[in-house]
Amino acid sequence: MVDVEGVSSRLDRLSELLGELDAIRAAGRDAYMTEPRTRLAAEHALQLAIQSCIDIGAHLISELGLPTPSDYRGVFASLRSAGLDEPLTERLAQAAGMRNILVHGYLDVDDEAVWAALADLDDLRSFAASAQRIANADEQDTSDEDADTEKPA
Repeated sequence: MVDVEGVSSRLDRLSELLGELDAIRAAGRDAYMTEPRTRLAAEHALQLAIQSCIDIGAHLISELGLPTPSDYRGVFASLRSAGLDEPLTERLAQAAGMRNILVHGYLDVDDEAVWAALADLDDLRSFAASAQRIANADEQDTSDEDADTEKPA
């Protein structure tokens, strides 16, 4: 059974991170490119936001008994059978690639690529809405199953 409360908690954190990233984006490209602290904040918040989506997706996969992905990019493809939009899964797989660069290729981070990724935050929001819908549907299905198995006294 999906831990709806746990998913919601992670989605709340994702929302906070997206708010921070929106503020960085709103300050403009020049501020981003000239302020090292702003770039570091953006890189870290983006990494955490994408990781939150991956963690939520992995939880949903596990609890729904979906195919286990071989890597983080595959998390989103595995969620297609639960209703995640195919074009969105492709874009989220690219986001997982960005997360890998931020974590493992931190010496070679392309500031322009990170700035460009800040224009795609709505993909993370779309994932959040889909994840909440999938979690709620599982909770409803579980409640329906429980009601069906109750015996009259």
